[in-house]
Amino acid sequence: MKYTNDDILIEDIVQDVFLGLWKNRKDHTISSDIKSYLFQAVKHKAFEHSRSRKSYEKHLNAFSESTQLSADEDELANRLLKLEKIYQSLRHLPPKCREVFELHKYNGLTYAEIAQTLGISEKTVEGHMLKAIKKLRELLAN
Repeated sequence: MKYTNDDILIEDIVQDVFLGLWKNRKDHTISSDIKSYLFQAVKHKAFEHSRSRKSYEKHLNAFSESTQLSADEDELANRLLKLEKIYQSLRHLPPKCREVFELHKYNGLTYAEIAQTLGISEKTVEGHMLKAIKKLRELLAN
């Protein structure tokens, strides 16, 4: 318990030591006290398990990070594809309609500011926006 705080793990390690001793009983000759031999064998097995566990966790963390990066890259790629599709769809809008849409969505202008800038009425701006949104929905649905 001094080397690991897991009762079940300690039981498994002790069992592994006894099993290994039994399997190799013909090859082993214990010249020292059996109690100290078993203690050293269990201690060595616990250290071995600790090292392998640390290595496993290190590889697992590296894998998790690479998987996370891969997922982030996939999400970024999907967003870029969607943006590209939006820009492609914007090209299919009539010029005035596209200009009104871009002034509102990309430049953040209000309908009144767009109307004043382009010299048209706010109702015309509203009509262009409705037409642009309807057309974009149709194009992006495909």
